[in-house]
Amino acid sequence: MAQIKEFKDYYKILHISDSASQEEIKKSFRKLALELHPDHNPNDPRSEEIFKEITEAYGVLSDPKKKLEYDRFRADRLAGRGSSRFQYSQEDIFSSMFQGKNVSDMFEELNREFSRSGFRSGNNFFESIFFGGAVGGLGRILRMVPGPIGRIGMGIKLAQVVGTSLYALHKMKKAKDAANPDNKPKTNNPLVKNFQGIFEKSTLDKKSLLDMDFAISIPYLEAMNGTRKKISYKVDGSTEELMVRIPANFPSGGKLRIRNKGRTQNKKRGDLILSINIEPNVAQNN
Repeated sequence: MAQIKEFKDYYKILHISDSASQEEIKKSFRKLALELHPDHNPNDPRSEEIFKEITEAYGVLSDPKKKLEYDRFRADRLAGRGSSRFQYSQEDIFSSMFQGKNVSDMFEELNREFSRSGFRSGNNFFESIFFGGAVGGLGRILRMVPGPIGRIGMGIKLAQVVGTSLYALHKMKKAKDAANPDNKPKTNNPLVKNFQGIFEKSTLDKKSLLDMDFAISIPYLEAMNGTRKKISYKVDGSTEELMVRIPANFPSGGKLRIRNKGRTQNKKRGDLILSINIEPNVAQNN
């Protein structure tokens, strides 16, 4: 028996009326995404779920075909009728929404805002929210698989279909590579094409010659709880000091882009790209 999809009023979730234009839908989602980023709400245990929910709502209402189906379903539901269905799961919505240029542009814009605010952004963040969260513990297994399978989008759909058998796929891949050490890994996997490039174009990946890389290490507990760190670095022959906010649960190897703190040339200034390395949890290892 097919499971009936839980009714969600996407208009209420995005705080808009059902007559809102596409521009109003986009504007409201952008505002809520900045307010509801999990790093902005570290004490709310549901912050990631809420962020996923507003993204799901935007994914439906920004897609003309899905919006038409959803509006029919919503009208029937609110009128007490059950004559129509809206069958898309959250995973279906996430898997398809990034294919359109408008959505890609939106997330490019959000990436810039997240980075400017010192929040997680780019591949690491979106994989964690939409990919790791959508398939639970399988996210860790999928990220073990070489290549783009561990990415969001088709990776979510693939996880939904094949489940834990991906672990067996990983084992088979390792055995095959061991048996054929001269074989080079293929990089044109067709699974990549729906999603590869959406977040690879994130502002953290676009580097100017004026940008500077800088790395620090912080203790495990500070990374889990969030912290502020004073950093000192040399740029253009002088020393600069900054106080940097590192959000809770920041991933080891993650990066923050700090605007206008890089090298200067012709009155233009690049950014400081800060890599955060997490020191091992000594208490757990003992």
